[in-house]
Amino acid sequence: MRPVLLEMNGFASFREAAAVDLREVDYFALVGPTGSGKSTVIDAITFALYGSAPRWDNRRMVTNALAPTTDRGTVRLVFDLAGHRYVAARELRRTARGGVQVKNARLERLADPDALGMPDDVTEVLAADSEVTPAVEKLFGLSFEHFLTCVVLPQGDFAEFLHAQPAKRQEIFVKLMGLEIYPRIAQAANAEAEGEKQRAELLAQQLEEFGDATERAQHVAQGRVATLEKVAKRVRTALPGLAKHSAAVTEARRACETLIAERDRLGEVAAPAGLDELGKREREIRAAVELVDEELTAAEAADTTAREHLAAAPPRASLEQAHRDRLELDGAERRLLTTQELQRRHATALIDVTAAGEEAERLALRARRAEEATARFHLAAALRPHLRGGAACPVCEQRVTTVPGPLVAPDLEAAEQARIRADRDVERLRDEWTEMSRTEQQATGELNALTGRIAALRSVLADAPALERVTAALTRRERLERAADEADTRLRHTRATRASTEEAAASVRGEVRAAWSTLERVRDPLVALGAQALDRDDLIAAWTALVSWAADAAATRKTALSDAQERLASARGRLAAAEDRLADVLAAHGVNLDTERPLTETAEPAVAAALEGARQEMRRLVERREQAAKLDVRRQEAERRHQVAKTLGHLLRADGFPRWLVATALDVLVTDASETLAELSGGQFELIHDDGNFLVVDHADADSRRPVKTLSGGETFQASLALALALSAQLPTMAAAGAVRLESIFLDEGFGTLDETTLETVAVTLEELAVRKDQMVGIVTHSSALAERVPTRFTVHRDQRTSSVRRDAP
Repeated sequence: MRPVLLEMNGFASFREAAAVDLREVDYFALVGPTGSGKSTVIDAITFALYGSAPRWDNRRMVTNALAPTTDRGTVRLVFDLAGHRYVAARELRRTARGGVQVKNARLERLADPDALGMPDDVTEVLAADSEVTPAVEKLFGLSFEHFLTCVVLPQGDFAEFLHAQPAKRQEIFVKLMGLEIYPRIAQAANAEAEGEKQRAELLAQQLEEFGDATERAQHVAQGRVATLEKVAKRVRTALPGLAKHSAAVTEARRACETLIAERDRLGEVAAPAGLDELGKREREIRAAVELVDEELTAAEAADTTAREHLAAAPPRASLEQAHRDRLELDGAERRLLTTQELQRRHATALIDVTAAGEEAERLALRARRAEEATARFHLAAALRPHLRGGAACPVCEQRVTTVPGPLVAPDLEAAEQARIRADRDVERLRDEWTEMSRTEQQATGELNALTGRIAALRSVLADAPALERVTAALTRRERLERAADEADTRLRHTRATRASTEEAAASVRGEVRAAWSTLERVRDPLVALGAQALDRDDLIAAWTALVSWAADAAATRKTALSDAQERLASARGRLAAAEDRLADVLAAHGVNLDTERPLTETAEPAVAAALEGARQEMRRLVERREQAAKLDVRRQEAERRHQVAKTLGHLLRADGFPRWLVATALDVLVTDASETLAELSGGQFELIHDDGNFLVVDHADADSRRPVKTLSGGETFQASLALALALSAQLPTMAAAGAVRLESIFLDEGFGTLDETTLETVAVTLEELAVRKDQMVGIVTHSSALAERVPTRFTVHRDQRTSSVRRDAP
């Protein structure tokens, strides 16, 4: 990452627009008086990229980024990275309550690598608003904290990496090198090993369930198949003889069954009881039907007349609607005056609070201007003690001819409190105006709605009759409706009586038809047995003739049944002997028979089922042997994978492997830093580490080993600078995938604590770093001796209003 152009406006002490152009700059210094804003330039770089600055001690706080007397500020950084040019920009806004928010943050890539991100330049937006910081971290491969460790070394934190505890330094290295993945790999490997172990054990348990699938069991199954195939052939040979005997038995049984059925059917013929009573009830029901028909005709005429009178009356819905509208209009007119008075009161109150709010805003503006004037007066008063006759003014640098007298500054805190009270009054009156406006609008809406409703009701009721006439019409309609309901009730009752009478008549007629149907149902099946034709005129005579004939025919069938039963017994004996012989053969070979069905029907299916079962058993054993073989292969593979995963988890257990990688990286880092430290210290110091703790070897003190905490201020700076330079140089080779090559380092530290010799060494080292390693080096210094050695200098100046930056001539 190499900065190209930094623009600030309203950022911290830079209340007005300022720019730092770093094109064609490799080594520069920011110089100027204390408090002029030198470190603010470095803060602006980190704020544009990460939305924070190292000196604020709180990444979420942005209040310090906006100048106190401005409401809007911007920071824009153009930088090069890996052959591309990018723009990172953030805007600051002051809220109504005095807070500060970041708006319109963006990260863009320029299509032209030489452009400076002007409005007409073509760009590709990579991220916006809250996504900018994560996008920068992904682009650099560095978090905000790592950026401060490797690129921007702020005041007070320069020696943090040197003095950090081993565990903290281990954590930094793990994140920089992306080593968090190795514990996760070890955890995943251990989980995989445990899963494969359980899988192998489960497969072994499943293999135990295949103990019956042996080669001997398969040979036994094959032998049973061959035996049952022979039995099936013998059954097919014996079945024709069994079928002949079975047919003889069936024929004899059917003859007996026919005679028994005819005898029983003839014996069941009997006339139903109650035929005379049925005739009497049929005559009575006919007379009742005629009477109820006359009553129904009269009821229907009365119902028609009542409905005609009701239809001629006005509809109930229109009468009821007119009645409701009249009542609603009376109530609305009574509420109108009250609603109008309420609306007038709310409108007057809104006008009063509007005037009060405008006056409060004028007072707040006056208080704000008074506060600003008081602040400027305080700045002038603070400058007065530093003026010396004949010396240069620290603001305008002109010679002071006459020192002004003491200045009595007004009370700044009182001015600020007055401004705060005025702002609070404005906010309070705004809230009151909002609430009063809402109430006035609500009252106006209610008045408009009521007025509109009254007008609508008057329009609807323009041609409607008066309330008394509507009420009389409703009363008359209710009387007609009651008369119609009474006529309808009588009609329904008469119809119900007619229906019940007709139902009783239908029941009697049904009984008569049922009696003839019963006679026909009994006689029709007997026609084949010789039953005579029916007399359709006399139901009783027909029943008497059929019963007499049936008794004679039943006696004849009884005599023939004895001869048929003797023939059936003989045929059954011959069939039973043949079935016993075949059943013995099937039982001997374990064929199960259905004893509820004839052997001629079950023998062949039973043998076929037994044969199919034997074949299925043989196929099952073959399949189970194949499954057992596959399970055994899967079990062996699971055991192999278990061993592989277990070995990997053992190799990566705990944090041993990451610790080894960090130790290796630390060795490389210390070796590089030690060479730089020896050069900075004139060969006096060498940097080493013992179990993560940094030590220096002091060659001027018999090569004694000293903790870095025992170094003086200048020696600590030398060691810290050596580590920072080594970390900046080595990070691209040790960082996680995606980290970029660092091309910049910014030092914001007290070079003034160094002696002349050490300062000379530091200057030479920084010059070589900028030239030999093609790396931009920027320093913030108060040392004029060091600043004179830097080829490019930016002087930061601050007057009573703002800080500014000027590039000095070479």
